[in-house]
Amino acid sequence: MARPWPVWALTGLSLAVLVAGVVATGGPAQGRAERRDQTRERDLSAIQSLLLCKAQQAGRVGTDPTPIEACPLTPRLADPFTGAPYRIELVAPDSIRLCAGFETQPDMPDQGRDKSGCMVQRIAVDLPG
Repeated sequence: MARPWPVWALTGLSLAVLVAGVVATGGPAQGRAERRDQTRERDLSAIQSLLLCKAQQAGRVGTDPTPIEACPLTPRLADPFTGAPYRIELVAPDSIRLCAGFETQPDMPDQGRDKSGCMVQRIAVDLPG
């Protein structure tokens, strides 16, 4: 028995909405990539927090992410999904560049990281008076 045209029309409309939704959101793969990138951003933030603490203790900014007694935070230093180490570079006496292999591009340039997966952070150091 042939289906009436309204059933075919609703089926077609449903498929069109489904396809449009996947195209608009990127689908499940895009969501997984975004969650992995959020993990990378949290890791870089933890490294920054440790380096800030160590800079406050030492009176200068450094790039060694080894915890010390006064700053016991132990951040993850490598990407948990690829195993690639995060990059930490001193770019000015008071600034560091933290880089990771992000899978997605930032939506807007002012989101903190550039297209190469790096973010530059100024580390304010209170020097002893």
